[in-house]
Amino acid sequence: MTMQSPQRKKRGFLTVLSYDARIIAKVWILVPWFIICLAINAVVWAFIDSIAVYFRNAMFNALDAGGAFWDVARYILALAIFYTLVFIPHHLYHQVINPILDNKLRHKIHEELYIKAQSMDIACYDDPDFYNQFVWAMNESDNRAIAVVGQVSAVLHRLAATSAITVILLNINVFVGILMFCGVLATMVVDVFGNRLWVKQSEECNPLWRKGDYYTRTFYLSDYAKEMRSGDVADMMAEHFEENVEILTETEMRYGKKFAFLYGVLWQLFRRGTYYGTVLIMVYELMTGGVQLGGFAAAVSAVWMLQYSMSVLGDNLMELPKHALYIEKYFAFLEHKNTLVSGEAEVPPFESLTLENVSFSYVPMSTEEEMSLSEAVKAFERKQKGEKTEKEKDTPQKDEPVQVLKNINMTIHRGEKTAIVGYNGAGKTTLIKLMMRLYDPTEGRILYNGRDIREFCLSEYREKIGAVFQDYRLFCATLAENVVGGCYTHSEAADANVLEALKNATFGERLDTLPKGLDTALSKDLDKEGVNLSGGEAQKVAIARVFVRPYELIIMDEPSSALDPMAEYQLNHSILHAADDEERTVIFISHRLSTTRFADKIYLFADGELCETGSHVALMAQNGKYAEMFNMQAEKYRKGEENQTSA
Repeated sequence: MTMQSPQRKKRGFLTVLSYDARIIAKVWILVPWFIICLAINAVVWAFIDSIAVYFRNAMFNALDAGGAFWDVARYILALAIFYTLVFIPHHLYHQVINPILDNKLRHKIHEELYIKAQSMDIACYDDPDFYNQFVWAMNESDNRAIAVVGQVSAVLHRLAATSAITVILLNINVFVGILMFCGVLATMVVDVFGNRLWVKQSEECNPLWRKGDYYTRTFYLSDYAKEMRSGDVADMMAEHFEENVEILTETEMRYGKKFAFLYGVLWQLFRRGTYYGTVLIMVYELMTGGVQLGGFAAAVSAVWMLQYSMSVLGDNLMELPKHALYIEKYFAFLEHKNTLVSGEAEVPPFESLTLENVSFSYVPMSTEEEMSLSEAVKAFERKQKGEKTEKEKDTPQKDEPVQVLKNINMTIHRGEKTAIVGYNGAGKTTLIKLMMRLYDPTEGRILYNGRDIREFCLSEYREKIGAVFQDYRLFCATLAENVVGGCYTHSEAADANVLEALKNATFGERLDTLPKGLDTALSKDLDKEGVNLSGGEAQKVAIARVFVRPYELIIMDEPSSALDPMAEYQLNHSILHAADDEERTVIFISHRLSTTRFADKIYLFADGELCETGSHVALMAQNGKYAEMFNMQAEKYRKGEENQTSA
């Protein structure tokens, strides 16, 4: 199963601008005063630009007529007072009002995105193309929305100013007005071609920029620090980074030559040529008596302002399609329809969960930059030796489905302790995601109390299940907030509940050493008095989450992978004891078999298929794959059992 990301296609100018229109409408809905203030600002400044030309004309005509000092000075004084009065509200708007509206708009946009992200299918994160657009939407949407509205305001400003100044210029000299208009129009045509070229360059360079960012992250993120200091992985990443830079450099040079011709030759020719040409014409008109000094000064000023206004107008119009590329992704993200459709039925108390002929396939979308470092190292070493693994030889091409689970039949009853075991890659975690309805099976169905889980309200169904995944995450928040999974308010009952959950997860001893107890921050990123837990300690905090709420079904995906055999034994014993006290149903997923002897039923998976089922005693008697796995690990568990007995 894979998400279908929007296909890259050619877009007409009007189609592209329609996205800008949509974001303006969105901003109007979210923060209407943002639009109103920008529109008022645009109209006011268009009027100001026109007034400036009028004052210059009057002032220089007074000089040309040989008027007294005061006849000229009064225009300068009037202009000074005018600009002073104008810039007081201008700075008030930009320094006070606009930042408030700006922050309010950013908050509204991100709030909407966060709500949407929370409701997205988990499968969206498995599709690199869709995920890349998701990241773009989250990172760029607010900036692009503000930029579009600001540039539309600038367009309104320049359109109004251009219209007023053009009328003034045509009244002074019709030929100069037409010549200037044609020259600036030519520069706008150059901008059109430049924008199309930019779009092509962006589409070609974006994957290269993304790869470069990935390679750079591996050198400074703490997640990769240990692996980067072992083996040849650093050399491999540096080599890939260098190859990417070479391709990026060649691409940017190819486009750079085209940009140099467009803007270094054609754009300069049209802009500079028309400007200085019209100035020469006005000098000739002044010297031959065609215009007065005021008309000459006003015309030269109007020519410069007209050229500047139309240039800025062109720049803003050409920028809008660039923003539209991001805004399109923003709306595509907001309008994305989940494949997992919630039912409407209320979810009754848990009695049983049954899988009937369940199979699951997906279309691989893997890319080099998403390969784990350990996989990348091994792949690099094989590449150096010219070798391939059997898996690599048999790996299907992209878009060819891969079957993860095949024809699974099993039932879990209320109060049972179930172990799902198998080596890595056997399909265990995928099975759990299907049970939680993070995915839907590609074949078969899953029944909750005998009813298809697709018929139930999705949020209510998931609220019945408490899960700890092997790739759990703790947050930069207090210990209590991490356990309850949200905001926390102290009370006698709430504290007792959290403390009991931590005790069941065998975190009690570590809790006694924390400086602020439940209020201790679990990271130093946002709190210098926070603590950084070890891998095993962090895992226990994650496990405590399933005991702090009355979940009817608890799923533990590799719950003790970061612990040594003795600590693992103690934790699993504590989990099962706590679950027995509250008659909860527990599912353990593991490739380590320290828990299986306590399980009511064991399911052994291999290569996506259910191979063996039964209790520990029954499966050992079969002397099959389970017995082979258990005997290989038996020494560790016997040692743990002996230590527990002596204790």
